[in-house]
Amino acid sequence: MKIAIFYDIAFSGAKRVVKEHVKGLRSLGHFVDLYTTDQAIDVFDPGIEANNKYCYLPTNTKNINIPILNRFKKDFFDTFYNLRNTHKKIAYEIDKKKYDIVLVHTDIATQAPFLLRYLKTKNVYFCLEPLRNAYEYSLRLKENVGLLKAFYEDINRWIRKSIDRKNALSANYIIALSLFGRERIIAAYDLYPKISYLGVDAAIFRPKKIKKKYQVFFVAEKQSIYGYDLAQKAMNLIPKNIRPDFKIVSWKKNNSERLSDEELVNLYNQSIVTLSLSKFDTFGLVPLESMACGIPVIALNVAGYRETIKDNVTGFLTDFDPQEIADKITYLLEHSDKAEEMGRNARKWIEDQWIWEVQIKNLEKILTDFVIKKDS
Repeated sequence: MKIAIFYDIAFSGAKRVVKEHVKGLRSLGHFVDLYTTDQAIDVFDPGIEANNKYCYLPTNTKNINIPILNRFKKDFFDTFYNLRNTHKKIAYEIDKKKYDIVLVHTDIATQAPFLLRYLKTKNVYFCLEPLRNAYEYSLRLKENVGLLKAFYEDINRWIRKSIDRKNALSANYIIALSLFGRERIIAAYDLYPKISYLGVDAAIFRPKKIKKKYQVFFVAEKQSIYGYDLAQKAMNLIPKNIRPDFKIVSWKKNNSERLSDEELVNLYNQSIVTLSLSKFDTFGLVPLESMACGIPVIALNVAGYRETIKDNVTGFLTDFDPQEIADKITYLLEHSDKAEEMGRNARKWIEDQWIWEVQIKNLEKILTDFVIKKDS
């Protein structure tokens, strides 16, 4: 197939997914061009893997020194107007080149991209999740903000929700990345997608013979939405005489440079267990990476974690209970043989089910079946 892929995502696991989609589909013999408004060049740059990369620069107006007016300018002129026109131009360019299908990933500014409104070529939207601050109560606007800011945020979020919904509903077809992700899409858009799971590169994320540290690993920002409060409480409940170090990283070093994959792999391998405690993670790459390194995971029994972690086999699924989390950590500390067994189980689980090669073949089948079905 001749495939166009669009994205605009900042450096993140989601951008890694785009790169793996480009790389994987090309490895199966497809011609893949990449379209984006992302100007950043980093180690996750999907353009490295594409046949061709076309980068478009949206037209942004000049900054205004007054903060509230500058925010208004960025939202209403740069995003709601100029970005939409840029996507309209990209859609025109894609349609001219007669691709078999367009695989559309997220846009950081609107979630579902404007591009979906204008494409005439068959297209599939790979939906990470609906716009979170439009649907999640935990991301609601807090009550202690000023009246003007509250009014502006309410209007802004209402418009963004409308944009996300209209763009998503404009897609010819939609793909979810997990069963939980599909449920959220059904609730938000009343659409019923197929599932194309994410994967992990087991050649990069692998067990290494390096000295373990007496530490618990947590890969996320220090925010309650990522479960940092639960992790902190759990660690404090472990008796001081056996309490391990709590290693926290958020993809960045102290100098704000990005952690390399090898640095991240070393941190996994040095740890006894990885905590994944995000309260609403649609999928979660961290558990896959940790298990690929042979390190068991303790995660909340919610969302996408239920699909990737085998309870009591590759790790533990727990309730929202710091004491239960602390007890599971303590168990692994005191039963190193069980921790090692879980680590071996985790690596095998990844090799059998969660490598990118397996997931890309599933994605290819979805895209191929969609093209054939629409042509027939």
